[in-house]
Amino acid sequence: MQEKLTLDVCLSPNMIGNFNLDNTAIIIVDIVRASSTICTALSYNVDHLISVESIEDALALKNEGYLIGGERNGDKLEGFDYGNSPLSFMDRKLEGMKLALTTTNGTRTIKYAVDAAKNSKNHEILIGAFVNYSRIYNYLLRINKNVLIVCSGWKENPSIEDTIFAGKLARNLEMSNRFRFISDSVIHALLIYQLSGNNLFDFIMDNSARFGEKIGQLGTDIRYCLKEDVAKVLPVYRDGKFIDLKE
Repeated sequence: MQEKLTLDVCLSPNMIGNFNLDNTAIIIVDIVRASSTICTALSYNVDHLISVESIEDALALKNEGYLIGGERNGDKLEGFDYGNSPLSFMDRKLEGMKLALTTTNGTRTIKYAVDAAKNSKNHEILIGAFVNYSRIYNYLLRINKNVLIVCSGWKENPSIEDTIFAGKLARNLEMSNRFRFISDSVIHALLIYQLSGNNLFDFIMDNSARFGEKIGQLGTDIRYCLKEDVAKVLPVYRDGKFIDLKE
């Protein structure tokens, strides 16, 4: 009988150094909003997307012909073409364009993952979100790799929405009978997912310390970010860029 692959959850990006990343599909998750935004932009056929950690790096890429999107603490950055609302990237004018993105949490997590995996063998880095759920789930079933779901959280602390996604993906992958859990972090994510019930938006609003009652446009973004399979892409990291992996 073939040994099962491993499945684990990293609840905060600053813990990623604790994991063995050999032969691992590393799934970067920042539901609200970077991973949802990356998926949406690629679904509108940008040529590629570069994730950068600093504002200065993004502005430098603007001088090289990139459109740039970014936020800090949820607010659009001055001088940027876009913020981090996935809805703003629903723009047919993006087709064939080059895009750079910097955010408070998600792009920092990508940097952590890229750095942590430098000396690992046979790994790959992908973007996961509810908006591309089926693409990421089906891909993980087809490849013969361990899975690490890396939650971006909020300022390096765990977040409810990322943890719910991790729990949902872990549960569905476990049901394939090809994976085994190797830490309590997975169980933690599963328990939060089970508690969340059928109305993810209300559960997050009621239980997250981040989101107040008056969240304006962000509330619309969150509702979109919780929709499944509205951006049917598979963002994969290749040569410093994210592209949609065509299968």
